[in-house]
Amino acid sequence: MHCSAIRQNFISYYQELEFHLLSSGSMLHPSIPMSFVMSAGLVQVETSLAKAENRSDNKFLLVQSCFRHFDLDRIGRDNTHLSLFEMPAVFEFGAEDPRKLLRRIWDFVTEILGIDAERIWVSYFAGDNVSGHNLGQDDQTYHTWKDIGIPEHRLVGLTAEHNYWLQGGGFDNEGSKWRKCGATTELFYDLGEDKSCGAECRPGCVCGRFVEFSNTLFVSHQLNSQTNELRRMDDPFTEAVIGTERIAMILQNAPSVFHIKENLPIIRAIQEHSAPGDLPEHLIIESERVIADYASALSALVAAGAPPPGKNGRERIIKLLIRGIITRKILLGIDVKKISIIIECAVKKQGIITPGNLHKIETYFMRESQCFQKTIQRGLKKLERLLVQNQGETLSGQQIVFLEKRCGLPYLLIAASLRKKSLQILDQEYKDVLREWKKSLLTTSR
Repeated sequence: MHCSAIRQNFISYYQELEFHLLSSGSMLHPSIPMSFVMSAGLVQVETSLAKAENRSDNKFLLVQSCFRHFDLDRIGRDNTHLSLFEMPAVFEFGAEDPRKLLRRIWDFVTEILGIDAERIWVSYFAGDNVSGHNLGQDDQTYHTWKDIGIPEHRLVGLTAEHNYWLQGGGFDNEGSKWRKCGATTELFYDLGEDKSCGAECRPGCVCGRFVEFSNTLFVSHQLNSQTNELRRMDDPFTEAVIGTERIAMILQNAPSVFHIKENLPIIRAIQEHSAPGDLPEHLIIESERVIADYASALSALVAAGAPPPGKNGRERIIKLLIRGIITRKILLGIDVKKISIIIECAVKKQGIITPGNLHKIETYFMRESQCFQKTIQRGLKKLERLLVQNQGETLSGQQIVFLEKRCGLPYLLIAASLRKKSLQILDQEYKDVLREWKKSLLTTSR
């Protein structure tokens, strides 16, 4: 099943249940002008109908494109994470029985989409200490899933780290900072015991066996970040979401979200123009995925009105995306002239292939590429001087951090240069020094 079919099935299903369809919001949301804030649908709902005094409808439906710049560093390291993805969601405010959304989402994924119910595992909040408040197990959710028919061995209680949501930013209210929060429950697809990390493998593991594809939040309380007071909300709500690309991965039996029908043309274009040499296999796969993801994000954001690369806010994020693509294309041996072919594939995927969009992306890319290439060349010259100073010894962790943070030479290119010279890469020493460097930044900023 294609992503478009999953999306349309979701809309049709919930419209029949009398959920009001909202228009998707731009990822460049005006509520925070210095960054991309559309990382979930809640921003769109909160700033539109949710706070309206004359709100007559309590059930909303939204299909939102999301971008999470804070996930950029983890892209390519597993089979499921994307920085740009689609999140269909439903919101129900003030519901007397919020757990009824669980039955609805269960019927949707098993009956409408046809996901094998025998391969679905469920997690729920097992109780934990949250900001000094001892919160008990979410018994209501546990018993709801039992009543639906989830067997005990596939119903897993997890801690707050996994199944308690706390809003990241909060909002001003009566002079204090309040953050919405509440228990969550998640649906996971079991890819099979052959993917297991051991006898105790279950949802919450990072081994890749379980693919989270749906999440329901029971947003019932607010936590004051100044006084630590926890109080019940006047207008609690429930949010149920699915991940379109992850469900497509499951239904298409694809090995990753990068190999679903919508993303595969980009991966193939990258592979067609790559000449990675003796680059380790895991770095080849990771680099292909990073380019595919970053190119898709860049295409969508520029089409939404993102500014040219620079040093502040949104400009810096565009700069990071472009530099990430350039770093990985160097590793894969992709000729810079072929990048436009890959970008065009990403633009086609978004359905926004206009001469204006494509020209703007290419202009941004070439502008930042020229600047970054100068940085890389200066960094590589400094690397050679350091090796001469070391008299044949490899770079220390301190020297690697210096090249990366002071000279702007990416760690991946430093490591690639050392590999070509058959020199050892002191990865752990580098990580230790980097951790201390980050600590010193935090100390300085206070």
